[in-house]
Amino acid sequence: MGTFLSWNCRGIRSKLQDLKGLINSFHPVCIGLQETFLSSNNPLKLRGYNSVRKDAATGSNHSGGVCILTSNLYRSTPLTLHTSLQAVAVQVHARTLVTVCSVYLQPHDDIREQDLDTLVDQLPTPFILLGDFNGHSALWGSDVTNSRGRQIERFISNNSLSAQ
Repeated sequence: MGTFLSWNCRGIRSKLQDLKGLINSFHPVCIGLQETFLSSNNPLKLRGYNSVRKDAATGSNHSGGVCILTSNLYRSTPLTLHTSLQAVAVQVHARTLVTVCSVYLQPHDDIREQDLDTLVDQLPTPFILLGDFNGHSALWGSDVTNSRGRQIERFISNNSLSAQ
C-alpha cells in the first residue's frame, strides 16, 4: 500500500530540511504532521506533495495545527470534517482507496469521547488515524498510563480499532 508517516514536528518551518530528508528516505504516500505552528498567511509548499491543513486557532500563539501532505504520485481528495478537533483528512488511492486522518490533541484540553467518536464516524473505511493524542498507555509502549491514555484505550476498544 505504501508508506505513511506521522510526525509531531513542533513547528514545520524550522524543520523543512528534516522533512525533505524523510521524504527522500521513505518516499511516503502521506505524511501526517502535528503541531505545525502555521497560520493562514503561511503557505506550505513542498515539491511533489499536496497539502491539506487546519491551522491553529487565532490567538493561540500559533500552537497546534495539523496537516496532511500527499504525494502527487497518488490521486487524493481532501475530506470535509465537521469537528472542533484539530484534524484533517484525505482519501488517497494507494493501490486501494484509503482514508487518512491527521489529529492533534493538546495535552491539557478537555476532549470528549463523543468528539472522537464523531470524528471516526465521518471517516470512510478503511482509514488510518495518524496523530499525537498526548495519551500514554502500556498498550503502545509507555511506562505509565495517564487519563488521556485510558480515554484513548476506551476509544480504540469502543470503535474496534487497532493501535499500531
